[in-house]
Amino acid sequence: MGIFLEQRASSKHDRPPFLCQSLEYAKWSVTRSVNSSQAKPRIPFLAPCLFFLFSFFVLIEHIAKTTHSCIPHSPTTDTYMNALEENEDAMTASFSASTFEAEETDPWTPALEPSSGAVGTILVGIPLPAIYTTAFDLAQPSGSKISVSAMNKILNVSGLSPSVLDKILNIAVPPTRSRITKAECSAALALVAMAQKNMELTIQNLIAHRQDLPSPYLPGLERVDFSSSQATYDTTSIPKRHPFNVGSNISDPWRNSTLNKGNPPGHAHLASPIDSLDATSGGDATEEPRELDAHLWFLNLDTIRMTFAPEKEGIFIFKHTNYVVESKNRQCTVIRRYSDFCFLLDILEKRYPFRMLPQLPPKRLGVADETFLARRLRGLTRFMNALVRHPVLKNDPLIVSFLTEPVELATWRKNTVISAEDEFAGLLFMSVTLAKQIPADLELQLELIKRRLPGSVEYYRGMVHVMDRIQKRTEANAADYTRFSLALNALADCEKKCHVEECYSCEQLSQGYNEIGSHISQTSLLLEEQGIAIQRGMVEDLKRHRDLLVSLMELLQRRDRNNFFSLTEALKKRIESNEIKLKNAQVSVTSGPPDVDPGQFEGLIEKLTMSVAADRDELKTQEQKAILLQHTLWTEIMYYHKNQAQVAIMYQNFVREQIKTSQSLTDNWSSLSPLVHELPMETNGFK
Repeated sequence: MGIFLEQRASSKHDRPPFLCQSLEYAKWSVTRSVNSSQAKPRIPFLAPCLFFLFSFFVLIEHIAKTTHSCIPHSPTTDTYMNALEENEDAMTASFSASTFEAEETDPWTPALEPSSGAVGTILVGIPLPAIYTTAFDLAQPSGSKISVSAMNKILNVSGLSPSVLDKILNIAVPPTRSRITKAECSAALALVAMAQKNMELTIQNLIAHRQDLPSPYLPGLERVDFSSSQATYDTTSIPKRHPFNVGSNISDPWRNSTLNKGNPPGHAHLASPIDSLDATSGGDATEEPRELDAHLWFLNLDTIRMTFAPEKEGIFIFKHTNYVVESKNRQCTVIRRYSDFCFLLDILEKRYPFRMLPQLPPKRLGVADETFLARRLRGLTRFMNALVRHPVLKNDPLIVSFLTEPVELATWRKNTVISAEDEFAGLLFMSVTLAKQIPADLELQLELIKRRLPGSVEYYRGMVHVMDRIQKRTEANAADYTRFSLALNALADCEKKCHVEECYSCEQLSQGYNEIGSHISQTSLLLEEQGIAIQRGMVEDLKRHRDLLVSLMELLQRRDRNNFFSLTEALKKRIESNEIKLKNAQVSVTSGPPDVDPGQFEGLIEKLTMSVAADRDELKTQEQKAILLQHTLWTEIMYYHKNQAQVAIMYQNFVREQIKTSQSLTDNWSSLSPLVHELPMETNGFK
């Protein structure tokens, strides 16, 4: 047992930290159990229990490595959404190993050290000084990673020579990596500390001293400006456990208007969906219909920003990630977990079956890695922004409470009566007025939209894929320029003295290396900012419009599955059949044979009369619902059509960012041009 754990614990470089620590603890416990059992064999069942615990960890590890299955919310989402998100990892890999590796036939490029790719796992599970975490947090990580230029800024404050810094970066971070994890950053800082102590910079030496690593000396690190590398939301003031409402001085957590004094004590009541059609028609069914205030739909739009909460909640391996949800217009911030978003969508699907509802990013079985969590965060952000920008959904009481209730949503749900009644309840009296607003060619419009939607979704899927590749290439180019700048500065430090004492050309050339390296470093920053702008701008805008198309396609599919029209036809046939039976029964009473007692038909006539009356009332209700359904579909396709204007804005912003970056790059290279032309070019100058 001990030998087996020893073998598993020794190969822990590809395991998550909690698993490594658990293996170490299981190994120590078994060793102690065996030693103590030789003297006092009191707990013979301890080893089997620990073996079972270890087997459970291995199972979790296997699931985390092999599972790629998700829990879909609908067939369309499974087809169009999950596949899109799963491609991001493959795209990242395609621009790491294969695209940017040196060619195998290049005789000038030495082979990488076999263990250099796993250097980031050397310090996993090792207690490190606080400066390691502080430095990584100051670099403003995005998706639990920082850029190569941000890492370069951290290294520059160490006071080490450029050649040493270049060596540290090459050891700690694989040359194909454009983003740096916290483990790799810690390895780089450990190498900085070793260099400051004049220790040999090798992976073997780092492994040998990982239990007693010194603290790196980084003076002025807190004054370094990392804003040009990343711009993320500061979560340092967010509490660790409970949500809060920014700017609120009221201690009552049930202060919202969702309270209803008529309900039993201790419970709040969440009203049914608001009268979403108040803006389109009045309460009186006899007044003339008014035009839709569609021009107001896109005014004063709210913006939702989401980030990860500072700490996960839960116990041991069952920890879950919390998300900080900030509403710009409402000036409030709450903390929610993924299951809260699932609950929100579940209620909205019941309330608004014929609205364009955005879809949630999928849930992964097993342990979710940082890349998946970052991708899910972006998906949840798009989900919430789609809700608060919808002209009807944004005013739903549940969404308002979701964004403003300062307590945990699970606690709030226990004290709130939440209605899942659909939005048509209580609006049937408006159907006569709304029927006049529905265009006569609505069915034709819906059919045309339904035909072209699948193709549009596929095209947007491809454009998202291509733009994501462009963003990854831009990010990789920025990282390569940073590495080139570091190497050039190290070269200047190496060749600043010529072997010929009176040679001034080599000294001038060495100084030129520093100038060129500075401008190339600036190029790296500009490209990095461009990559961030593409990711947060064009990529997310394309995904947002793709999600809108998918939501509309799912809406039309729900409409096709709806049985409103079939139920109406069934009611008409039943009414016609019962009326014939009723007429025959009445004829039998008035003109039937004299030996037939009319009283025997009274019960049948009464039953048929009541059935026809009930069916007529139900038919009227279904016809009114059909009108509301058509009106809702009309407003939804109007909302979709007006969102086409956002496509023009998307491309305007993209072109503006490209022009800005191109001008900045041109200015940077233009300022370098005079300097490189002043470098010594004559061979006679090199004596």
